[in-house]
Amino acid sequence: MIDPRAIEAALATVYDPCSVQANAPLSVADMGLIVGLEVSAAGEVRIRLRPTSPWCTMIGSILQGIEGQLGKVEGVTGVTVEIDSASVWSEADLSPEGRRILDGARTRSRAIRPVRKRQWQEHIPASGEA
Repeated sequence: MIDPRAIEAALATVYDPCSVQANAPLSVADMGLIVGLEVSAAGEVRIRLRPTSPWCTMIGSILQGIEGQLGKVEGVTGVTVEIDSASVWSEADLSPEGRRILDGARTRSRAIRPVRKRQWQEHIPASGEA
């Protein structure tokens, strides 16, 4: 029998590449991307995964990460990851830990580069323009 905690621990080591790039590394578990998990008596693990958007270009990397990490779990004989395109992800799907990480990254970002109200309406001079 495969220890469910080992599967959870493995999934916690697979990070969404976009969140890593944004300096707010979130695992697929913390992001709430896992919508289904089945483990057969023979050790076959089947994961249903929702992408963050229908246009997610990094989904292949995430799939490989899940397959690789779950393949290391003792007792796992195979891993199948299916994309659940019918399920729509939103920030509401974040785990409490994921929300804490994201909120911390946003706070750090605002401290470095504060955003002013209606900043997008200001004219930014082009190069050489006074």
